[in-house]
Amino acid sequence: MALWPRPLVLTSLFTIALACACGGSSSTDGKGGTSTGGFDRNDDSVPDDLGAFIDANKDGIADTIDINHDGVPDGPGVDSDGDGKVDSLALDTDCDGIYESIDTNGDGKADYFSGSKPPVSNPSCKVPPLSMVGTGGSGGSGGGSGSSGSSSGGAPATGTFGTVTFQGMNKSTERYAESDTSRNGVGYKFIANGWGDKWESHEISWLGTSFNVISLNGSQGTNYSPAGYPSMFCGLYSQKQSNGMCGLPKAVSSLSQVKTGWRWAANGNKGQYNAAWDIWLGNSGKLSAYLMVWLRDPPGQQPAGQNTAQGQTVTGLPGTWNIWTGMVNGLPIVNYVKAEGQDLSELEYDVLDVYRDAMGRKFNLPGSDIMAVAIGFEVWNGPITNLATEDFYVDVK
Repeated sequence: MALWPRPLVLTSLFTIALACACGGSSSTDGKGGTSTGGFDRNDDSVPDDLGAFIDANKDGIADTIDINHDGVPDGPGVDSDGDGKVDSLALDTDCDGIYESIDTNGDGKADYFSGSKPPVSNPSCKVPPLSMVGTGGSGGSGGGSGSSGSSSGGAPATGTFGTVTFQGMNKSTERYAESDTSRNGVGYKFIANGWGDKWESHEISWLGTSFNVISLNGSQGTNYSPAGYPSMFCGLYSQKQSNGMCGLPKAVSSLSQVKTGWRWAANGNKGQYNAAWDIWLGNSGKLSAYLMVWLRDPPGQQPAGQNTAQGQTVTGLPGTWNIWTGMVNGLPIVNYVKAEGQDLSELEYDVLDVYRDAMGRKFNLPGSDIMAVAIGFEVWNGPITNLATEDFYVDVK
C-alpha cells in the first residue's frame, strides 16, 4: 500500500529574472558587466555572433516567432541582422541552456551554428517539433508573433485547449527551481519539486504552463514517497502563491465553475510515474484535505489509502474510475484514478463535479475553500526522459 507524506514547505533555490537562462561561467567583461564565457556579452543566452533576443513590449520576456508561418508561435525569436526584429528561431540543440544555433527557414533544423559556442554532442537532447514548443513572450515582428488570438480575432480564452499565449520560460537542474509563468495572461507557477528523500537529479524546462522533464533520476523513498513531483499550479500550493489573479484560493460556496484542462505526452516513458491533478482544500489558507485525479496509474505503485470503489462513473469524467481514500500527513485524501493501462493523455473537466461526487459519496473532504489546482508527474523510480506537459489551464468562475 503506497502511503507517503506530501511536501508542505519547499525552499526556493532558483529565481527567474530574464526570459531565458544564461549558461556557462560568468566573468568580468571590462565594462563593469559580466560575460558568459566571452561569447555572450549581453548575457541573453544567445551567442553574440548569432544575434540577440528581442523584447519589443518590454515585459522582460523574449519575443517569439512563428518561423513556419502556421499561425502558432514556435519559440523564442532571434534578431540575427540587428534591425530590431526577430527573424530566426532560437534552438538549443545540445540542451545546455545556450541557444547556439538558429533556424531561418522553418524546417525545425539548425541553419547556422555559433562559431564561438558550437554545440557539444548530446544524443539524448531532442529539439521539439515546430508548433509544439509554445510561446515565450509577446510582441515581435519580422515573421514572429508572441500571441495568437482566438478565431474571432479577440483575446484568447483563458480556458479550453487551442490557440494560446505562453509567457515565462527557462530551464534548470536546481532541485527546488520555481518560476512565475502565464497562459493567456493568467498567472501560474512552476515548481521543480524534487522533494523525495531519494531524489537524485533532474533537468526541466518550462514555457508558460507547458514543461518538459528532460531527465529525472531517483528512487522510491521512505513510506513509498516518490522522488519528485514536477508541477504547475494555480492558487496557494506548498505555501507558494501563483503569480497574478488566477482566481484561487476561493470559497467553494462562491464558485460556479473551476474548469481545468491538461494535455501531456509520455514520449515513450513506461515506468513508475503517474500523471495527476493535486487539488488542495483548506480554510483561510490552511490546508485541510487533498483531492486527486490520476490520468495514469503506473505499474508497481498505487494511490495513498485503500481502494474504496471500483469502476465508478463520475459526472464530467469519461469512462469509469477507481476511487481510493485514506490519510496523508494526518489529512484526508480522495483519489479518482483511471485503471492501470487505461491512461488518458488529456482531459478537461470541472473540479466542482468531482468535489460534489466525493461529497455525495460521504467521503471526508473538510475545507471551505479550494486553495489550489496543480498538475504534474509523481515519479517513484527513474530514469525518466522527455516526459512532457503540453498545455494546462484553470478557469475559475
